[in-house]
Amino acid sequence: MSSWTFHHPAAVTLKIERWKEPVAACINLTYTVLYLRASVWAFPIAAIGALMFARLCWNRRLFAEFGLWVFYIGFAIYGWFTAASAWPDAWHAPWWAHGASAAGIAVGTWILAKALRRWGEREFALLDAFTTVGSLVATGWMLAFDPLNWWYWIVINFSAVILYWRNGMKWGAALFALYALLAIEGWFNWFTWL
Repeated sequence: MSSWTFHHPAAVTLKIERWKEPVAACINLTYTVLYLRASVWAFPIAAIGALMFARLCWNRRLFAEFGLWVFYIGFAIYGWFTAASAWPDAWHAPWWAHGASAAGIAVGTWILAKALRRWGEREFALLDAFTTVGSLVATGWMLAFDPLNWWYWIVINFSAVILYWRNGMKWGAALFALYALLAIEGWFNWFTWL
C-alpha cells in the first residue's frame, strides 16, 4: 500500500487562493517602502503586486478597484521609464492645481458611482468610486513627484481600509492601513531608515 496522498484539485486550488491576498499585500507593501527609499525597483514590484490585486478584486466583483489595479500596471511601467536614469526632483504644483484635482475627484466619484450602480455594484459603489478616482489623481501627482501626493494617499488609503474590510479582504485592509501610515511617514519623513 502506497503512502502517497492524493488531493482533489479543488482542495489544492483553495489552499493556493488563501495565500494570494497576503502575498499580494506583502508585494505591494514592498513597493511602497522601495518608493519611499527612491528606488527604481519600486516600479516592477508595483506591477507584479497590481496584477495580483487586480485578480483578487475581479473575483470580489469590485470592478472599479479591478480597473484601478490594471491602470497601476501601466503606471508602474511609466514610472520605471521615468525614474530609470535618475530619480526626478520634487515638483511643487500651484495651489489651484490641487484645488482642481479635489473638484475632479468629487465629480469623477459621482459619475463612476452612478455607473457602478448601473453595472450591479450596489452596496459599496460610492466608496469604490472614491478610492478609484482618488487613486488615479493621486497616482498622477505621485508620478509628477509632487510631495503633496502624500495627502491624497492618506485620505484614500484610510477609505480603502473600510472598502476592503467590508468586502472580506482583511489582508487588503491591513495593507491599506499600512499604506496610510507610510503616506503619513512620506509626508513628514520622520524615519531616515526608510
